[in-house]
Amino acid sequence: MIPRQFLDSPNTGTASAPVLRQNPITRLKHAALWLPLCGMLAASADTLTRFEFNEGTGYTTTNTTATLVGNLGLVADPADNPVVNLDSPAGIVSDHSLTLADPDGYLLLDLGATNALNAVDQPLTAEAWIYIPADSAPRGEGITGYGGSWKLGIRPDGQLAFTLFGIIDADSGYYPPTGVWTHVAAVVEPGVGITYYGDGVSVGFVAVTDNVRAANYTSIGLGSAGFGEPFAGTVDRIRVHRALLADTDLDSVAATPKAPLSSTVISFGFNEAGPTYPNAGSASGTAKPAQDILLASQAPAWVTNTPSKKAGDFALSFNGSQHITVNDPNQVLDFPSGDFTIQAWVNYTTLPAGQLRSVLFGSAGPGGAMSFSVTADHHVFVTTFGILDIPTQAAIPNDGLWHHIAVIHRNGLDLRFYVDGLLGDTISYTRGIIYTRTDTTFVIGAEPGFYNPYKGLLDRLQISNGAIDPKDLDYLAVPGVVPGAPDLTIGTAVSVSWGTGATGFTLQSSTNLVEPKVWTDVSVPPIVIGTNYYTLLPTTDVKTFFRLYRPTSP
Repeated sequence: MIPRQFLDSPNTGTASAPVLRQNPITRLKHAALWLPLCGMLAASADTLTRFEFNEGTGYTTTNTTATLVGNLGLVADPADNPVVNLDSPAGIVSDHSLTLADPDGYLLLDLGATNALNAVDQPLTAEAWIYIPADSAPRGEGITGYGGSWKLGIRPDGQLAFTLFGIIDADSGYYPPTGVWTHVAAVVEPGVGITYYGDGVSVGFVAVTDNVRAANYTSIGLGSAGFGEPFAGTVDRIRVHRALLADTDLDSVAATPKAPLSSTVISFGFNEAGPTYPNAGSASGTAKPAQDILLASQAPAWVTNTPSKKAGDFALSFNGSQHITVNDPNQVLDFPSGDFTIQAWVNYTTLPAGQLRSVLFGSAGPGGAMSFSVTADHHVFVTTFGILDIPTQAAIPNDGLWHHIAVIHRNGLDLRFYVDGLLGDTISYTRGIIYTRTDTTFVIGAEPGFYNPYKGLLDRLQISNGAIDPKDLDYLAVPGVVPGAPDLTIGTAVSVSWGTGATGFTLQSSTNLVEPKVWTDVSVPPIVIGTNYYTLLPTTDVKTFFRLYRPTSP
């Protein structure tokens, strides 16, 4: 039993009577667990697909029945890789070149933290041998370019140009011939201008007083402007130097390739069989097919932060521009009755800037067209394509933790939305879904066409062809394991208060009232709430007494 606290007043001073309250230590056992509402469904439901995302590595993910394979990011196509060409300017048997493919058939070299080409006010020379097919239609394309900062390329009208991105396309007035190997070069003198060369001969000068802008990324494109604008032809002997090369220093003699100079940062002869190509310039590294790099940039990342927190369990992290494409030629996703259940675990805080919602799953196939989304204000959202956008009041806690969400559609009746196994909203809905779309793929992390991408963590996406019983939703963090009831301990505190009209008093405490009494000032200062002073103190195992003390005026 907790002792009653009391006040004592010495003969040498005066004391007021503060109000004293203390709550005893209480241990509460949480004895009840919530369960989802159930008993509303009678029809059976089959799981059409379930992605647990437990591969943990690579660029594909397979559903639990191994009937569907999702491609993380872009789908690699070997036909889009650049092709080693046995032809070359030198005409030597061992000398090769590189023929580019559209749209992503070029090479990229990541210079990383070296930033070897990112000095905006230093001289630069870019040169290459190019072969433009005689039947090539003019278009904007790059021969080489760095970081979204600059490029050497061909303009849509066919003339050579050096581009300072965001500043100027410095057209040379020189049109490289088609059907033959041609050497082109641009010598860039910051604050002065650009001198152009064709086959080692000066073909023009453009005054440019602006410097190139700082790079947005660290990759240089070979046969492209960087990311994109691939060259529609064949390239060889691409070199970039941090110097103003004279015409005699250019690699413009077809039969005698020049060795790299001390100023040469990039030098590629493309004489390897592929698919990787080492840089012979001062910036180390190996160029790789662009689609391999683009594939990685568009692929969600594997993470070990999962709802279950179990070892060996993985989830996927989407950055707001990534997705998974799942080929479904055999129409695994088919909802003949119109009933469906879609559920997943999500963990997100914000969506991509400007987006009101982000799509977790979207299908525009002949089996039924719909999408399952989360909103910027943290609610569950469903779209029946071609029919209706359906916002809900089913709120997802914005706490940075994992939460399970689900929608259950009973055709001709309603849509029911669940968060963490609890019913969050019911919306009467009788318009069903349409079956006139023809896509043979569906998308995870965006809707078809890659619109409204998701940003956050995603795990355990499951789609069923019926309205399943809510008690069977996958809302348990560890499937099949009901978490135990936690112990809740409420600690105690001593609250001492007295009126603000009683001025000049000091709160003191003592652990023994045996004479001579020893009183000690309480170090915790009081706060004012309304018309009272309050001091809140932790309890201890030692019986403690309090008093208000005001010394007698001298």
